[in-house]
Amino acid sequence: MADNQSIIGKGAIFKGKISNASTIEINGRVEADIKSEKVTLGKAASLEGSIISELVVISGNYQGKIKADSVWLTDSCVITGEINYKSLQMDRGAALNCKIIHNWDEKKLKNKKNSDDESSED
Repeated sequence: MADNQSIIGKGAIFKGKISNASTIEINGRVEADIKSEKVTLGKAASLEGSIISELVVISGNYQGKIKADSVWLTDSCVITGEINYKSLQMDRGAALNCKIIHNWDEKKLKNKKNSDDESSED
């Protein structure tokens, strides 16, 4: 099976929706909702929109809502919005103004909350 890699080059401007790309590398300016296995945002990149992915690496400017298993925020990133993650790595110098939520699996969270409620009733 061919690797569905998409690259949006430096200086390029894209608006729309991106799906069916297994990996996407952004170095330009993008306003889009992205669903992909891996999303990489370069230092010169700017992205506005939601991301649903297994792995997200951000070095540029991002504004929106991320849902990802693993998130890596490098020292040059500037992020506004919300990050839902299972694993988070943040380098010294990363700039965040956002809500950060660990383990966004709502079914597990509900089950945990219900079991906590039951145990506190004893």
